[in-house]
Amino acid sequence: MKRHLPYAVVAGWGALNGILLAVLGIYGESSLVFWLYGSVVALLELAALAVLAAARSGPDQQVRYRVPDRGAAAAPVVAVGCALVALTFVYGVWLLALAVPLFGVALALAVRAATTSGR
Repeated sequence: MKRHLPYAVVAGWGALNGILLAVLGIYGESSLVFWLYGSVVALLELAALAVLAAARSGPDQQVRYRVPDRGAAAAPVVAVGCALVALTFVYGVWLLALAVPLFGVALALAVRAATTSGR
């Protein structure tokens, strides 16, 4: 199963949505809800089968790619920090307590990348 871990993730996601569909049945939702949510579960399971087929088609799925610029590691952290700053306008200033340390981590990653690339 370790070889087909992406399949397990997508299939598990679909199975959890199937459980949620059963919970909707317990609460007596309308048939339209069942059709819509059931089609989503079916599409997830079809996607899981596509992932399994792709995983079996070739051994090159487990190739690891390296980012050529070490400073690029700071970009996702900055993106999350910027999203939190944008959400500050909606949910309040307390989100800055999460965003500011992320910017500090991003700065530390960028400085570390700049100092190690100069070797």
